[in-house]
Amino acid sequence: MSPDIQWYTEEYPPFNYQSEGKLHGLAFNVLKSAYHDLGWFLDESDIVLAPWPRVYKTIQQYENKCVFSMVYTKPRAKLFNFVGLVIPNTIAVIAHKDSGVKAEQLTRDKSLTFGVVKNDIGHLSLLEYGIPESQFVYLKTGLELVRMIDYKRVDLIAYGDAIARFQFKRADIDPNNYRLLLPLVDSKLGYACNKSVPKSVLQKLDKAINSVVLSKPELLRYHDSDSFE
Repeated sequence: MSPDIQWYTEEYPPFNYQSEGKLHGLAFNVLKSAYHDLGWFLDESDIVLAPWPRVYKTIQQYENKCVFSMVYTKPRAKLFNFVGLVIPNTIAVIAHKDSGVKAEQLTRDKSLTFGVVKNDIGHLSLLEYGIPESQFVYLKTGLELVRMIDYKRVDLIAYGDAIARFQFKRADIDPNNYRLLLPLVDSKLGYACNKSVPKSVLQKLDKAINSVVLSKPELLRYHDSDSFE
């Protein structure tokens, strides 16, 4: 019998995103395969695609809600239960190659502006790094981030490096014009649920996801150079 879970996701390609009205992505494909192997039904039309701030708040506040995908951190592990931590992901500060900004300037130069998605791991990592809220420009999606830095309306962005490269290409912006200025977090992406979801369900799902990745590693491959130079 399928569990009573409402799934949420956001535009975070190549892991989860919408194209031509349908959901796609590596994390989505793995979840579908895990559900199939468990004999559970995943109603794709019932999955909510929403901006990350709304998703993040909803998963915390409401029972039986889960999200794909989310970067694991220790503080987040206190708020959510994670399963299927199988996808590596580097979060970084990204700059234009011609900007001249250096890593040592980030905490000293108070004139710098950082494009972030609120409560995204890039935003939270910059807070831990010592960047004050006053220097953030909040945007709803990664696509908006790459457009804003290309328009020179922010100096830097903090986001997953592979995801940013993917978004640059979607926006018809040459990713080779950008560089990884400072890695912030090397972690893993997985699936996160409200604490109300039964542990027995999470254990089955975690086992199924790991089994899928071992038996079908091609589901986690995508054709890109994966990171900035």
